Amino acid sequence: MSFQNIALWKLAIIFVVAGIVIILALLGSSAKNLFSESITEDVPVKLKKDKDCVVEPSDGIPRVISNCNYAVGDNLSVTYKPKQPAIQKYELRNSSTS
Repeated sequence: MSFQNIALWKLAIIFVVAGIVIILALLGSSAKNLFSESITEDVPVKLKKDKDCVVEPSDGIPRVISNCNYAVGDNLSVTYKPKQPAIQKYELRNSSTS
């Protein structure tokens, strides 16, 4: 391998590393949230439309549970990551109809 080829490989590696650093810098807080710890809390079902339920944990972001068998007012234990719309898991704590 000639000196010119080695220099080109080094330059290519520098550009790839710089690109990764720039992408991580732009994503910054969202990358941090991706690896943040999950939060579990009890919340009531606020709204139900068709088979979707909406809950709103303390971070203020409404989250949708698809194919939901619960009623408005039922209390659920939900696990989620801050600033992300997905719910990782949920379960009924107590029903408003019992």
